[in-house]
Order: sequence, then C-alpha cells, then structure tokens
Amino acid sequence: MDYVPQWLKGSDVDARSIRYRGTVVAASYCPPSNLTGSGSLDALKARFTDAVTRVALAQPHLHVGIAGEDTAKPTFIRLEALDLRNHVHWKTFDDAVSREKQYLEELKLQLDSRYDNLATQPGWRVIILHDAGAESIEVLYVWNHPHHDGMGGKIFHQQLFQHLNNKENISEPLTYKLQDDPECLIVKLPESSDRLPPPPEVLTAFPMTTPFLLKKLWKEVKPYSFFPPTSVHATWAPVKLEPFTTRFQSFSIDNDTVVKVVASCRRHQTTVTGLLHALVLLSLSSGLGDMKGFAARTPYDLRHYLPSHTKEYPWLVPKETICNYVSILDHEFHPDLVAKIRADFSPDRVAAEEPLSADILHTVWSVAARVRQEIKDRLDSGIVNDMIGIMKFAGDWRPQQESEARKPRYLSWLVTNLGVLEGGLGKAENERQGDDWTIHRTQLFLSTEVPSAAISVAASTIKDGQMDITCSWQDCVVDPDLGANLMRNLNRWLTEIGSSA
Repeated sequence: MDYVPQWLKGSDVDARSIRYRGTVVAASYCPPSNLTGSGSLDALKARFTDAVTRVALAQPHLHVGIAGEDTAKPTFIRLEALDLRNHVHWKTFDDAVSREKQYLEELKLQLDSRYDNLATQPGWRVIILHDAGAESIEVLYVWNHPHHDGMGGKIFHQQLFQHLNNKENISEPLTYKLQDDPECLIVKLPESSDRLPPPPEVLTAFPMTTPFLLKKLWKEVKPYSFFPPTSVHATWAPVKLEPFTTRFQSFSIDNDTVVKVVASCRRHQTTVTGLLHALVLLSLSSGLGDMKGFAARTPYDLRHYLPSHTKEYPWLVPKETICNYVSILDHEFHPDLVAKIRADFSPDRVAAEEPLSADILHTVWSVAARVRQEIKDRLDSGIVNDMIGIMKFAGDWRPQQESEARKPRYLSWLVTNLGVLEGGLGKAENERQGDDWTIHRTQLFLSTEVPSAAISVAASTIKDGQMDITCSWQDCVVDPDLGANLMRNLNRWLTEIGSSA
C-alpha cells in the first residue's frame, strides 16, 4: 500500500486550516417492528453493528490507516484490527424532540471535526441517534475524504441496507470482546493489501490534448497581481482561513413533487442537477447585485468509465467500491446572461416571492439544458481531458493548497447529486413492506473547503420517496441571510415547477 491516496492533501499548520474535513451521508432507517419495542435496544445494536462490520470488511478503504499525513507523500497502511468503539457510536434520547435537536448538533460537530489518529485507525465513523420506542433511527455516516468520495457514502448506506435485510442466519460473530473490557468490540482485519482499489490513473490512462493542458496549467500558475480576476470569479466571497465553521440548511420535497419535477426536466432536455444550477444562478443573481457573472462546479462519478474485472485487478468492480473515483466539471455564466436574468426577474420581484414568469422560466430551462449538455459532453468524451490527468503535476498538495488560498476565489457554488438510494418503500403509500428495514430520508452534507466553492448544494433521493436538498457554507464568508434566501427560493421554485407540471 505505497501509493499516494487520490485527493489526499498533505498538510502543515497552514494547510490543515484550509483542507476539507468531514462529509456526511445521513439516513433515517426504520427497523422491523421486533427491533423497535421496549427492551429491544440491545438486539437492535447487535444487528446494526453486525451489518456495519460486514460493510467495512468488504471495503478495503474502510480498514486502512494513513501514514505520513503531514508529509508530501502520505500512504495507506494496513491495520490489524478495528476497535468498533472508535467507529460506531450510539446515542439514546428520551423523546423525538431531543433526538432531532441532537441530530443538528451532531451534524455541526461532524462536519468540522478532524481525524487525528489516521495512522492507527481508519477515518470513518457511524453515529446512530435513537429514542425509546421510536420507529426510526437516524444514522450519520461520516468520513475523511481521502478514504473515499461522496458516492462511496451512498454505497456504504446501500450495502448497509442490504446487509440489514439479509434474512440468512448469521452464525459466526465477526467481533470479539476483550476480557478486561466487555464493551470493547474488536474486528480482525484481513490481509487486503492486494485488494486495495487503485487510484483511477492506475486503472486507465487519462490522455490530455496540448491546449487543455496548457490552459489548466496557466490557470494554476498565472500571477493574479498582473492578471486580475475575471467577471465570473467569486469576488463576493473572499477566501478566509478562519473561522473554519460550516453552516447549513436543508429542506425536503415530497415524492409527488419529485416525480413531476423530474418529468419537467426530461421534457426540457435536462436533469435535476442542471435545474438546480439554473435556480441557484437565478437566486444569486438577485442576491448579489454587484456580481457581473458566476462560475460553478459539478462533481461527477468516474465509476461509469473505469473498467471492471481487469487482468491486473480481476476482483474490482468500481460501481460497487468505496474509494475516490470522482472528478469535476466547471461552468461559467457570463455577464450578458446575468443581466438578462435581472432584467426579466428583478431582485424586488424575487423578494416579493412572485411566481416565475414565462420569460424567466424560459431562461431557467435554457440554462439548465446548457448545463446538462456540458455535463453530457464531458461524460461522452470519457477520460480525455479530464482533471484527473492534471493532478499528477502536483507533487506535494501542501503548497498547492496554500497557493489556492492566496488566490481570488473562482467558484461561487457547486451542485452535487447522489442520485437515488434504494429504501424499500412502497410505490403507492411509501409504507414499510412487512418486517424489512426501510429508509425514509437521506441527506448529503459537505463541510467547508476554504478555497473552493463558497456554497455547496447537494441533492439525494429515496427511491419512490422524498428528495432532500442541503446547502452548506463557511461562516463569516457567506452572509447567513444569503444562504437562507437561497434555500427558501430553491424550495419555493422547485415546488412551483412541480405543481405546474
């Protein structure tokens, strides 16, 4: 295990203050009725801990540590065992109100927490919030981004859901207890050095054309003292190292509205991701009157393009693997477009919560279709001119990140979409089926990444269930009223589009 983890940014004192910290995929699980009654907590814990353990054992990136984190060449290292006290945390409350309050507090804590013992324990944890007699539990899966990407968080929950619903008898325990500490559950880890998923550039080549390479390298090295920020740079949100505090909000859209919104997107040759970009542009064009243009980002999953069952890695199926297989695509929205939006839908009309007019809807769908086409073109080109190819030029991520923090911020926002998570809900009433486990809600939360996008918008959906939209930003960089207005606008506009479909 001697390769440098993709996206692992080595750190010194300064770099540690700007690097990405926590990512959370949270889900609301409904256990079978025999695990929700009085006196069933021990059985619930045992069943859930067993399922978490089986996911971890099947995913090598969840049982490796990181050595040399603060050096230019950090590496994954094999660990002998997992102490589940470091990874599975149960918190029990007297009532649902207390649990919901702690849910928000736990999100705040986990998004901004560091992983301080990476050389001796993997960077992930599961927090379960439970109140006596409740029909559901809140499950927060939290991880250190060098171990894997956001899609890996979805895969974790999907495989956890499958193990929980596995009806086969489980005869052999996966953990053992220490005699001097009966609360300590130890999991012996297999020798998995030969099964650690390789980084994407090992699985396949990432060819680049000369114009693409020169353009990207010039963007990295050009002196901004001589080349000032462009009209799309996020000059409204200067880069600040402190405080590293993530603020967030969220809302849900019911399944009927989701179905109608998706149908409208298809009629207008776009996707929910494209529509979210367009609606964020609409809201920020109103809320940031001094900005002439904007730049935004879409992360996308590389698993669709990476080969499975290769000669060198016959066991590897990227679509089922928790690792870092993600890349990025940037979009620019130029001053003429922003000016048109403001002319068609003035900030006063937005503040008055007027319905979307035919003219502004035409612009919204046009922008959404354009974003979708940019994403499609990027995906259709496969691995040619992908940003992964550029990363080999960063021999040490520490000075690269410090350099980014000294530049004008480029990205105003990003939109990421985990897609649809299987939840076992009925298609008609969204009710539980028999005594199976079900999932009623899933949310993706991103922590602050100081030099990157000022605002992060994330979508995730339960199959035949609701969609949840979250938004996060760095405190003291983004005005909280701007964030609140953005979420209020997104909620209102998505509901309006769904109701008119």
